[in-house]
Amino acid sequence: MFTNLKADLKRYEKFSLYLLFEQGIWAMVVYRYGRWIRGVRIPILNILFKISAFVLFKGIEILTGISLPASADIGKGFLIGHFGNIIVHSQAKIGEHCSVGPGVLIGTRGLGNNAVPVIGNDVYIGVGAKILGAVHVGDHVRIGANAVVLSDIPDGATAVGIPAKIIRKP
Repeated sequence: MFTNLKADLKRYEKFSLYLLFEQGIWAMVVYRYGRWIRGVRIPILNILFKISAFVLFKGIEILTGISLPASADIGKGFLIGHFGNIIVHSQAKIGEHCSVGPGVLIGTRGLGNNAVPVIGNDVYIGVGAKILGAVHVGDHVRIGANAVVLSDIPDGATAVGIPAKIIRKP
């Protein structure tokens, strides 16, 4: 838990007391705590910890609008650039050193389609972007503001628009 959280904090440009007031950090701390609890195998403690993690998760979700369920697989070095509504599906997979802006949604397409995105390492997801369905986003990808990603994006590409189109290939 602490090595991943330390990597998350390193992504912020400078470490200071100011970071205590960053809502993205609050959400990441609660997420990492929830992930850590999933490994606790002592029966009574496990139940108490899970209840506390759920209450903290819901509190953060209500207070900040950021939903990072502990069942989602988010790699170390995750950066929430600014305060704002960010929703990650509980089964989504996000690689290491990824950055997201406010208004980002990573989830299903709905209507009974439960497939979720898999996002590679070192991916930037711009403000308001949506990544929906069974898409694979490669490593070192940049997704523009308000893009709606509905198909795979290869490594090193840049995608923008609705639906997202690749404007720069590696």
